Amino acid sequence: MILIGRNVSPFVRRVAALMRLLEIDFEQRFLATADSIDDIAKFNPLGRVPSLVLDDDEILIDSSAIIDYLLETKDQDGKFLSKTGLARRLVLRSVAIAHGVMEKAVASGYEKTRRSPEKVSEEWLNYLQRQIIWGLEELERKAEQSNEWLHGDTLTLADITTICAFDYINIRHKGLFDPNIFPALKGISDRGNELSAFSDTKPSP
Repeated sequence: MILIGRNVSPFVRRVAALMRLLEIDFEQRFLATADSIDDIAKFNPLGRVPSLVLDDDEILIDSSAIIDYLLETKDQDGKFLSKTGLARRLVLRSVAIAHGVMEKAVASGYEKTRRSPEKVSEEWLNYLQRQIIWGLEELERKAEQSNEWLHGDTLTLADITTICAFDYINIRHKGLFDPNIFPALKGISDRGNELSAFSDTKPSP
């Protein structure tokens, strides 16, 4: 398998981390949307990352679709996401919030770096940043109510997505908040980054 994209993208990183946790052998091509858009478009017509090229040359796009495939084929016991029931729905709720935080953080970064300074909307930027904080506050409440991980003592897809979101914001949006105001999330991030699946994929500041 070939994973397309750099781990500086939290969407790429959560796929890369899951693949390592599932002990899947894969190659990664570190293409960036900023300077390799034509190459990326060969795998995804939208010019977005990640894409995953399967061994039979089928190409999967979008991190959620890729993860769905990986869990279906490589996590048959439902270790990272229960197959049915309330446990599955609760994890997916946390995944949706963490994924939304990622989306808003990336959009915030684009607003600040991809527009001319005179065209940056401070009102829109402030709204995106409020959404990020709202999402983190909800995940913090969940983390405070649980044990080692968001949903008990087992790492799930919710933790994978949350760690990638939390780290991305702390790397790309320094100063947006003090990570110590989210001690439970910081604890999950710290524990996650003790695992090679996360430490090997964590982008440099």
